[in-house]
Amino acid sequence: MKTTSMFFALFPIAFLLTPARCEPQYVDNSRIFVEGKISGTETSQLPLKISAGNIVITETQTKSDGTFKMGGPGTNSDKNLEIGRKILSYNSNVACQLSYDSTAIVLPSGKNYFKFSNINIAP
Repeated sequence: MKTTSMFFALFPIAFLLTPARCEPQYVDNSRIFVEGKISGTETSQLPLKISAGNIVITETQTKSDGTFKMGGPGTNSDKNLEIGRKILSYNSNVACQLSYDSTAIVLPSGKNYFKFSNINIAP
């Protein structure tokens, strides 16, 4: 009887000390954060998304003043900040490059925080 009570007393403690196995594992549990301001015509509620290949990491819309903040799980590859309109110019805290069609900004791997002080888009 004493052995059974000890088992029931220690089992919850042992269960709590085991590492979680059901959680998805990302690259070092990293995150990506992107924030900025879009200028041009009609920048209110402009849909934005961050993707890696065919996988959409996160989506949002710009606020009425053209600002946005978004974040999601990180990956070990380059990511794209997709705007869907032609990007004329941008200023960033990290060296990035435009996609071949100028509708997205390629966010380099190895970085997890990007701040765009201004992204100028075509009408």
